[in-house]
Amino acid sequence: MEANKALFYKIVYDTTLDTHQRYNIGTYKEKKLHIMLKRYFEEDPSYHEIPINGYIADICRDGVITEIETSGFSGLKPKLAAYLPEYKVRLVFPLAYAKYLSWIDPESGEISSRKKSPKKANAYTALFEMVRILPYVKNENLTILAPMLEIDEYRLLNGWSYDKKKGSNRYERIPTDLFEIIEFSSDADFIKYIPESCVTDFTLADFTKAAHIPSKEANGVVHVLMERGLLARTGKKGNSYLYARTY
Repeated sequence: MEANKALFYKIVYDTTLDTHQRYNIGTYKEKKLHIMLKRYFEEDPSYHEIPINGYIADICRDGVITEIETSGFSGLKPKLAAYLPEYKVRLVFPLAYAKYLSWIDPESGEISSRKKSPKKANAYTALFEMVRILPYVKNENLTILAPMLEIDEYRLLNGWSYDKKKGSNRYERIPTDLFEIIEFSSDADFIKYIPESCVTDFTLADFTKAAHIPSKEANGVVHVLMERGLLARTGKKGNSYLYARTY
C-alpha cells in the first residue's frame, strides 16, 4: 500500500499544538498514535467507531472494516470471528522503524531530551505478531497493514531500577514520520520474506541466520508461513525439523 506522506504530515501538524504540554501529552482513553492513524486511514469521522456484530469497529466504510491495533493482536480472535464472515478487514499494526525516547518525571512533570533508541522494527515484527491470530492468516477477507513510522515515545520514570527506567510505564507514543506501509494480503506479500537461501530441507536455525532475526521470532514467522501454506515440514535432522517451500 502506497504511503500518503502529505496526508500524514497534515495530521502530524494538526496534532502538534497540544502535543508537548507539560505532562499532558495525551489522554489515557485514546492515545495519539491510535487517534492519528485512525484519521490517516479515514479522514471522515462519521465512519469512526461503528457498532458491528457486538463490537465497535475503529473504521467501517463501504463494507471494509479498519482496526488500528497499536498494542498487537492479542485477544483479537473473537473480533475477527465476528467480522471476517461478512466484511473485508484491514488490521493496522504500526511499527517503530525509528524511535526516540523521552522520560517524564511523574512528580515534577519535566520531560527529558529525546534520545534515539537502538531498537528498530521491521516486516518480521509484523509476521511474528500474526502468530496470535494464526487461524486467520490465510483468510481472503483479511489484510494486514504495517505502517513503518518514526515515533516519539514518552515513558514515566516510575520503574523499579535505581534509575527508575526498568519496569517503567509507557505514557504516550506520537508518530512524527511515515516511511512506508507494508502490506500482507496475497501470497506474494508473504513470500518476499522467505530468504532466498531457504528453499528445501532447511532448519529453523538456517532461517534465523538468513533472515537476521532472533530464533524465537523466526520460529513464529515460520509457523505463520506454514499456516499460510507457503512452507511445510519435510522431516527431521537430528532434533531439528526440516522445512521446504511449497510453491
